[in-house]
Amino acid sequence: MLIMSRLRLSVLTGAAGLAALSGCMGDPLPVQSPDFTMTPYPKWRAEDENYRFYPGDKFRLDVRTAPELSGELTIAPDGRITLPTFGAVMAGGHTVRELQVAIEDVYAAELRDPSLIITPTDFGSQKVFVGGEVKAPGVFELPGEIDVVQAILLAGGWTEEGKPTHVIIMRRVPGGDLMTRVVDVRNGLARHDLYDIGPLHRFDVVYVTRKMIADENLFVKQFVRDALPIDFSLFYDVARF
Repeated sequence: MLIMSRLRLSVLTGAAGLAALSGCMGDPLPVQSPDFTMTPYPKWRAEDENYRFYPGDKFRLDVRTAPELSGELTIAPDGRITLPTFGAVMAGGHTVRELQVAIEDVYAAELRDPSLIITPTDFGSQKVFVGGEVKAPGVFELPGEIDVVQAILLAGGWTEEGKPTHVIIMRRVPGGDLMTRVVDVRNGLARHDLYDIGPLHRFDVVYVTRKMIADENLFVKQFVRDALPIDFSLFYDVARF
């Protein structure tokens, strides 16, 4: 709570500085290219609030009828776990309930009652990348639920060359789809709806551009190849685990 209180205070003080750096608020809003349709974020769904496992996460597995199969498991970098005597099972991207069902299906081949309990015990790093025209680009640990403006403030705010009316957000969603969205952060300081996409997720990418974007797809392809740090580049360059 103390971390978030300080972060909120930095937002209030930093927002004024960002607005002053931006000059007047009269610049035009982002204009969608007639030859390119921006990819919208899908509508919020209730199931999206359920936590999904990622590599590095740990959980306790308790099998009531076979305690010798119980223990703590760590999700490997490829998203899989290794069950004793049963082999690898995909865990990355699953909710607790989904993973429980998947493991029970595996154990059902040998156990009369494969029912089990999964209890998350530790979570891997939850990071976002903030890059482009910001003063201190880099990978940042999520201090809690933060939005796009707060992420940019973590990176020192945008530079004089930055185009805060065109900030690209990238997110990989369950199933492997890559969502991208251009948001207007500068004018969003006065109109929150221009950049409000809710709190950032683990491995989101926030990129402040230095010019108007005519072709978002082309920009993202070049960006993924040339600009992302290796751990994020691998994540955004593959379909899913």
